[in-house]
Amino acid sequence: MKLKTLIALIFIATVVKVNSQAQENTDLYQVLMAKDSLLFEVGFNQCNLSQIEKLTMDDIEFYHDKDGITKSRKKFIASIKNNLCSTGSNVLKRVLNKGSVAVFPLYRGEELYGAIQNGSHSFGQTQATYSHLWLLEKEEWKLSRVLSYNHHQSQVDLKNNRIALSEAALNQYVGEYEFSPEFVLTIRVKDAQLYGGSQGQEVKINCYEEHKFIDDGQTHDLEFLIDEKGTVTGLLMKGSGMEMTAERK
Repeated sequence: MKLKTLIALIFIATVVKVNSQAQENTDLYQVLMAKDSLLFEVGFNQCNLSQIEKLTMDDIEFYHDKDGITKSRKKFIASIKNNLCSTGSNVLKRVLNKGSVAVFPLYRGEELYGAIQNGSHSFGQTQATYSHLWLLEKEEWKLSRVLSYNHHQSQVDLKNNRIALSEAALNQYVGEYEFSPEFVLTIRVKDAQLYGGSQGQEVKINCYEEHKFIDDGQTHDLEFLIDEKGTVTGLLMKGSGMEMTAERK
């Protein structure tokens, strides 16, 4: 299913009559909330990847407004394992925003074949909105498509100060920083700006304080670690409820 089709389904689900929305006391709503808990509380927060595998379709597609598109269950689970659960303990905990969930059943004639689940949640100081397309496969609910968007931080946490650095000053940070064998962040200079990239994704990072940088979306706060000789030896990354330290390779 293409992204345009998924967006169209979500739009239809949100503009139809109110009585098409599943109420909280219905079986459908309760079942999907149970699936949501298994997916996030057990699978995501506890790094129980086998639980995530049970709940997702083989051809799942995940669309993220910051990190791009992930297609297939294999790549979806690998992304979680490599970026969040490389140590076996998730560095990023998800909390569902109470009262935010709405469920809309999808019918083929009289047959219930799926449902759209909309809601919002937080990862540390980062807030986000999500839309899940759940489909019935052999009488089992499986997650088929995911939209994860509107990622933002609370205004009190924003760092809007910007410090312009010379290219020579920026070059001292250039290198590879290993958080784990599966997660290496590459820092480079391009067009007199510092960029951080990993697994094909790259973002610009801005200096707001000495040796401290933050990306445009203010998702990750990066502090370069300096030894007594003034040499950059590592990197401390904070944000979205996590804190990780990397050594410079």
